[in-house]
Amino acid sequence: MKKFILVTLITLGFSFHVNATEHGYDFRWQQIPVVCGTSNEVAKYLDDEGFEVVNVSVGREGSNPEGAPVYFVAYYINEAGDQSIAAITSPSGNETCMMYRSFDLTSSKEEV
Repeated sequence: MKKFILVTLITLGFSFHVNATEHGYDFRWQQIPVVCGTSNEVAKYLDDEGFEVVNVSVGREGSNPEGAPVYFVAYYINEAGDQSIAAITSPSGNETCMMYRSFDLTSSKEEV
């Protein structure tokens, strides 16, 4: 499964790079640390740490709004509202990778 995720991310990275280059952006991939586990194990960690999902979205093939779904993204915020975690889940739903856990979160939107 790890090889599948790696191949998918590399393929998406290539697709994203091609699209970015076509639109005149000078993007490049960097070494980004991620932590992966079964989706159940990641959900347990998020629950234990007091995080709740606030946004979900779909990653699509070739960074194209009409592309086929290739991964799912969830954005979590802790109960205090000062930490966040972004996670990507494989299409099968069996594996999730947390891209980061950040601190000192502030919102750019006013509560309505």
